[in-house]
Amino acid sequence: MKHAYLIIAHNEFEILQMLVSSLDIPENDLFIHIDKKVKSLPDIKVQKARLCVLENRLDVRWGTVSQIKVELHLMKTALQAGPYAHYHIISGTHLPLKPIEDINQFYEAHPSDEIMRLWPEDAGEVDFKLRRYHFPIRDFKHPHKLRRAICQKTWTAVLKFQKIFKIRHLTNCTFYKSDNWLSLTEQACHTLVDHESAILKKYRWSFCGDEYFIASELIEEGFFSIQDCPTLLFVEFIGDGPRTLSLSEYQTLCQSPFLWGRKFGYSNFNHKT
Repeated sequence: MKHAYLIIAHNEFEILQMLVSSLDIPENDLFIHIDKKVKSLPDIKVQKARLCVLENRLDVRWGTVSQIKVELHLMKTALQAGPYAHYHIISGTHLPLKPIEDINQFYEAHPSDEIMRLWPEDAGEVDFKLRRYHFPIRDFKHPHKLRRAICQKTWTAVLKFQKIFKIRHLTNCTFYKSDNWLSLTEQACHTLVDHESAILKKYRWSFCGDEYFIASELIEEGFFSIQDCPTLLFVEFIGDGPRTLSLSEYQTLCQSPFLWGRKFGYSNFNHKT
C-alpha cells in the first residue's frame, strides 16, 4: 500500500525540494501545505511521486490552535485520496536519514501502529500549556518588535491574572505529549478528523497544543496501538526552538539509528548535497 506524506512548510524551500526529491518514488503521495503568509510559492517538482500542493492555505501561527488546524486540514485532504499504509506528518525542514525504501519498510513492519516519540509526563508543563487560557498569542513571534512585545506582555498579564484567581480548565482531562511529527494509520486519521470540532474547541486556548492533541485523543479512545519510537526523529532544541543542523551533522546523522532529522537550513549545506 502507498504512503501519504503530509508536509507543513513556510520557508527553506530549497530544503523542501531536497525533502520532496528524497521521497520521490511511486509508492509515495506528497501533500504540501505552504503557509498563507508566503506570497511567492515555490515551484516544487517531482518525477515519480504524486504531488498535491494544497490550494486552501491557512495562516499558521506558532503556539496557536492554527497548528492543529493545518494538521487536520492535511489529514482530510489525504484521506480523500487514500487509503494509505500510514499518514506521515513532517515539516518542510525534515530530511530522511535513511533511504526512503528502508523508511517505508520500517513503517510497513508496524501496519497497525501509530508511530510517535512520546515525552515523559510533566504535570507542570501540562498545567501551564493546556489548563490555562492562552490569549492573545497570535503575534507571539511576530517579526515586528512592537506587535510582538505587546502580545507577549498582554499574554503574561493574562496568565498572572489566572494564577492569582486560580483559574484553570480541562482539569478532568489527561494529556500525553509527543512530537507533532509522527505517523498515523488510516483509522487514527479518520478518528481525529471526525472529532475535529470537539478537538478545536478543546485546544482552542492551549499553548503548543499540537504537541498533545494527537497522542492524548488517540490514547483516550483506548483502541489504538501507540508505538513509542525514540529513534523516529533527531532534533535538538535551543530554548523553545529547534537548532538548525549543518551538512556535517547531516552526514553524521545518516550513520545514526534515527529515521528523520529536523531542522535543516539550506545555508548550512553546499551544492554537493
